[in-house]
Amino acid sequence: MSTILVLNPNTSEQMTSDIEVSAERATSDRTTTIVTQPDSGPESLESFYEYHLATIGLLDTVIEYRDSVDGIVIACYGDPGLYPLKEIFDVPVVGVAEASLATATLLGHRFSILVALQRAIPMMENMIQWYGFSDRLASVEATNLSVLELEEDTDRTVDSLSKAGERAKKAGAEVLILGCSGMTGLQERLANRMAVPVIDPVENAVRMTALLAEMDLTQSEAGLYQTPPEKEVRGDVIGNHSF
Repeated sequence: MSTILVLNPNTSEQMTSDIEVSAERATSDRTTTIVTQPDSGPESLESFYEYHLATIGLLDTVIEYRDSVDGIVIACYGDPGLYPLKEIFDVPVVGVAEASLATATLLGHRFSILVALQRAIPMMENMIQWYGFSDRLASVEATNLSVLELEEDTDRTVDSLSKAGERAKKAGAEVLILGCSGMTGLQERLANRMAVPVIDPVENAVRMTALLAEMDLTQSEAGLYQTPPEKEVRGDVIGNHSF
């Protein structure tokens, strides 16, 4: 039995509840999940500033699970804190964005990401370039709903996602990715309208992390994800724990 820790990096209890539902759908008789969120930090993450604030909260949150989980999922599409957690954990740490991009390339030649606000478009384009998937990107399309608005009225959200999805298909997308954990749980409704594969990043990442744990695979320490060297950290720094 593998235990997967699913972290909502923001402090929205509603979003954590929605993520928990999606994570539960992804479990099997060989997998169980723990879904949690930081005690402090932004209510939603829509900027680099908020991503970095959330990373500190994540470090404080995961410390108690260091020896009790078999994998970790970061359930925010910006993948905040992903690389620091990969460096300090010896179990697979997976971001919902990186996992969804890898899956999308298995399902079609080009994919599009559906995001909340317009400002997320260049943020996603930068992230995709960093991950090395730019040649497979058709477009990033915004719903023009904030992260918190996505959860207020799911019918309105699905309508906005459908319009964004149609633009994505015209741009050449063969696969659509829900580019915000606030959209989790809407995959089936959107797929019925779009007639192309739609990836729920939370459900996808939980399944992928469980598979890595089952295969006894974790991130390599040969290069990028080497454990940081021990050194003095001065001051009362939040998240300043001995990992």
